[in-house]
Amino acid sequence: MNKNYQIQHDMNLNTIKKKSKMLSVHSVTSMVNIFLCILRNLCGLCGFSPAFSVANKLSGLNSSGYQESFMKILKSVSFFAMIMVVQVLFAGDVTINEIMYNSPGDTDIEWVELINNSASAVDLSEWYLIDDNNDHTHCTLSGTLASGGYLVVARIVNQFHTTYPTVTNVFSIGFGAGADAWSLSNSGDAVRLFDGSGQLRDIVEYQDGGDWPSGADGSGPSLELLNPNYENALPTAWRSSSIATGTPGKVNSVYTVNAAPVCKDGFCSVDLPTHSENVAVSAFAYDHEGLNSIHLMVNTGYGYMANLMKDDGLNGDAVSGDSIFTAVIPARNSGALVKYYVIATDLIGQTDTWPNNAPTEYMAYTVDYAPPALMITEAMASNQSTKKDGAGEYDDWLEIYNNDSRTVNLAGMFVSSSLGNSQAFELPDVDLDPGKYLLVWADDDTDQGNLHTDFKLSASGEDVAIFETINHGNVLIHGWSYGVMAPDISMGFPSTLSHTAPEYLQTPTPGASNETSELFSDVCINEFQSTSNFGGTDDWVEIYNRGNNAFDLSGSFLSDDLDKLSKWTFPANTILQKGEHLVIYEDALGFSFSSTGDEVIVLTKADSTTGLDYFDYGEQTADHSQGRCPDGASRWYFFANPTKGEANANPSSLENRKSVLPKEICLYPNYPNPFNPSTTISFLLPSEQKVRLAIYDMLGKEVTLVADGKLNSGKHTFRWNAENQPCGIYFYRLTAGNVRKTGKMILLK
Repeated sequence: MNKNYQIQHDMNLNTIKKKSKMLSVHSVTSMVNIFLCILRNLCGLCGFSPAFSVANKLSGLNSSGYQESFMKILKSVSFFAMIMVVQVLFAGDVTINEIMYNSPGDTDIEWVELINNSASAVDLSEWYLIDDNNDHTHCTLSGTLASGGYLVVARIVNQFHTTYPTVTNVFSIGFGAGADAWSLSNSGDAVRLFDGSGQLRDIVEYQDGGDWPSGADGSGPSLELLNPNYENALPTAWRSSSIATGTPGKVNSVYTVNAAPVCKDGFCSVDLPTHSENVAVSAFAYDHEGLNSIHLMVNTGYGYMANLMKDDGLNGDAVSGDSIFTAVIPARNSGALVKYYVIATDLIGQTDTWPNNAPTEYMAYTVDYAPPALMITEAMASNQSTKKDGAGEYDDWLEIYNNDSRTVNLAGMFVSSSLGNSQAFELPDVDLDPGKYLLVWADDDTDQGNLHTDFKLSASGEDVAIFETINHGNVLIHGWSYGVMAPDISMGFPSTLSHTAPEYLQTPTPGASNETSELFSDVCINEFQSTSNFGGTDDWVEIYNRGNNAFDLSGSFLSDDLDKLSKWTFPANTILQKGEHLVIYEDALGFSFSSTGDEVIVLTKADSTTGLDYFDYGEQTADHSQGRCPDGASRWYFFANPTKGEANANPSSLENRKSVLPKEICLYPNYPNPFNPSTTISFLLPSEQKVRLAIYDMLGKEVTLVADGKLNSGKHTFRWNAENQPCGIYFYRLTAGNVRKTGKMILLK
């Protein structure tokens, strides 16, 4: 699960930092408004009735009476009480400080470390830990945690003591005990801490990649928070521990007083501009203690020149105050090479860059450049006896074909097993003549030669792609995803005609044309329809037998998810005769087909490991179907008049294959934060997809649905007006496909 959180906006002068002990305001009016919120929350949290009466008294005053009345009331309510409430609401007294979710070895020693970051002891009676599933057993805590003290909560306590015999501050009961016990997922999970009244006190939703430190994913280190005062919902507030087994029960090995700024998630308005186009470059930047400057460094052949980036909503910057800074590179002459990177500097001179290691690493484009017509025409993810490499080994491979009229030098281009990773393996200095093929061994064995990659292909299904050089924008030239692949069965394009979909091939042809290859499967996905924007009750899919004999589909599977291949099973005695069509409706399948183009259709044998057909489709049009034409062929068309259960005919247009490079979904911090009564929430989508954006209170109750529907690729901004909501801490969650990202914000009144 890919999950993320918002950060506190350090550039906002009225920000109350979650972990800070100080409340910064610029006027008595601001102080009163904050104090009112604190007092009202004091009633609910502590049952302190005088606070409620004081809050009501203050709320009845106009602004002209604030200063005098506020000072009088402060005499009757101690300043210590006020600070106590500030700490209750914003200090994050007990904080999730370290997580071991995937320890090395066969036995997974999982644990969570808490730290009391407040100035006084905290009674943990009836507090509890739980993961992201409310049906799991609460790991109920007890005892008192001293100021600055640590408490380790392990999944299996005796296993923890075996691995860490000197650690004594371990809770006696593990979260792996009980009928509905839970564990921490190795691919991403949530750790939630609730107090005795059921209030959510802290939450961390980690993942094993993306912005989160990947070193904690099974290689030994734990996830450590840089500083307990930092927002632990933010991935960049964490590091992999520098000590192999983590530091349970004591100060984190990566602890720092002042962390460097973060500069990331950069993007440009045009990947390969023409000589008449300006290019706006944007990047997300922040610092826990405050930023000094953000600059776009541009090199057009005369060294890097600094250009101040602004977050003012002007000159290409989409929204003011969202921590996304922008500067514009003016149009350049045809053929000009433009290199650039972004650098953020904090108040004490520490820096961070996008991309990392700039200027050694940089982004670039060449004006008026057009990529060559290269294709990945075939791939094999489970080579057991098809073809040996130069070392005599049967390894995975992919095939590059030059469909251009010119010889192409591949030096500096990249091949990848992910459409989202454009710099996986750099190709060597090799010329590929028109109409020729090049075999690249995906064997994770670079010592065997410069055409042996540092990755393997997954037989469970993933991507293959080729990308341009850095100087040519590093854009996607050609790429596609494939389904589950049986041994010695490849997947590739039966022809190099445009808009042809890849097929499973019975007779792989590494280094040669696929036009003579025999197709592996007689049955195929022939047509489907998703009539509404997100799939309606009348969705359907048609299976066709293009072979010469009857085909028994009994026990085979249909799915829209590579991770769940057996979502629907063909009933016993499902025999499809030669040339016969079979239509399965959504109400029988139990799932619909997304119209946004973010899903696939998978047909597998009853063994669930042998793919029969696989189609990765793009955006759909309401009341149109998409299918092969003629039946069983490899070219896909749209049909304005669907031919459900009949021969496909009269297509309306060729299928528009996905060509946009998917990148990670970015959820940005809301602004302002704290806010009253409105705040802005922004996120970036790499492709068109269904999105749900909802607001939750501290108890996890959904209070507002901000957005629910299909959105185009690009940046989207929504404004939430909380005028009718009580002040306090809220969470906003973005859900897009199987990606969930969450932010935290404070409403003051």
